[in-house]
Amino acid sequence: MRRLIVAIGLSALAAIPAQARYVSAGYDKSWGKVGVSLAAYRGDAVACGRQAASLDLAGSDPARALVLASRLIDNAPDVETASDAMRIASPERNFLKAGDLLQAALERCLTQRGYRRFKLTSGQRHRLSELPIGSDARHAYLHSLASNPDVLTRQAVD
Repeated sequence: MRRLIVAIGLSALAAIPAQARYVSAGYDKSWGKVGVSLAAYRGDAVACGRQAASLDLAGSDPARALVLASRLIDNAPDVETASDAMRIASPERNFLKAGDLLQAALERCLTQRGYRRFKLTSGQRHRLSELPIGSDARHAYLHSLASNPDVLTRQAVD
């Protein structure tokens, strides 16, 4: 019985990476600051990313929901009750909620450092899609947009 309950839980968790979204500006958005140097741009991105990643989610609503579900599963008399507990916890939804908290921390940090969000054009998105994620060329291209006052003015989001 316990093995079946664990299997149900693991199967639900295994589906999460395919459905979870990344913490980022969004598919068609980025952050910029007029005149920021490439070194400062990269440094701020790393610092804000680390700050968001270090956010303590232990007392958050998503964490409490997952702990509650875990306790319900531990005390479940049968597979049906354990399955109901998994539905109540909705791991996918709670992981997305946790991602929203991390996203908010990242955005606060960037805003405090003077960055503004801007929307990428279809041409800019296409160019980005040709550059490997994490590559120097991709960072340089994003920086060229993010430090350009015309781009930040014309493509401002907020």
